[in-house]
Amino acid sequence: MPEESPSIVHDVSVAAAVGRRALPNRLCTAFTQSLGAQRAALSWLPRLEHWQLLHATDEPALQAEAAQFTRADGPSVSAALGMRPVFVPDLRDYPCRTGPPLYEELPGTRRVLALPLHAGHTPVGVLCLYYTERADVTPLHITHAQRAVALALDALMRWRPVHAGTGCRRPVWTTSTRAARWERIHQAADYIAAREDCAVAQGLAWLQEVSARDSLSLLDVADTVLQPSRAHHADEPEGSSRERARGSAA
Repeated sequence: MPEESPSIVHDVSVAAAVGRRALPNRLCTAFTQSLGAQRAALSWLPRLEHWQLLHATDEPALQAEAAQFTRADGPSVSAALGMRPVFVPDLRDYPCRTGPPLYEELPGTRRVLALPLHAGHTPVGVLCLYYTERADVTPLHITHAQRAVALALDALMRWRPVHAGTGCRRPVWTTSTRAARWERIHQAADYIAAREDCAVAQGLAWLQEVSARDSLSLLDVADTVLQPSRAHHADEPEGSSRERARGSAA
């Protein structure tokens, strides 16, 4: 069971004060303990098209985050790009635009709470909590968790220039092809957004719609947008792509 909500802010404040080089680890621990989650992952978006995993509490959390960013769909991605908390009470009910149901790639996970890190109107990252056991997560918990996330982001912004240089140990994505996949998918979404004068999230929604409609992987659709001469399905679908993108994101 989660502890009383006000303790979340206190626990994260303590983690931020004593974190030093282990700050991402301590932050994940503070959030899991205060909110009753069993695992967590902290992802960083120094630029939207560049995704880094700062910390995962265990291998399943790492794989859960990888599954979401590789397919560019899931609570972590939605929270990061939408800059709003995303709570999924039952993962089996989460609507996926592309690929198999998300719960199949996150075995044992019952519910998810994704908390965005953003500076003004700029996404910076996301802290995602994974629940494998029953736990009550109330709107009050989420409200206090948002306050705690603001403290965590402030600490991370001060921590990163000192401890996250090239010598900092990063668990994954320095050599993983999954990071490259996210970069290509996001570049395609950014291209659509610039071409159609819409938000990047709407460009991503358009890519997901085409992927589902044509039974293609999201990566294939992204590559076709970036290199349209390689396949015929680069042509716009029926109707304005701007209208389709906006309609998909509605």
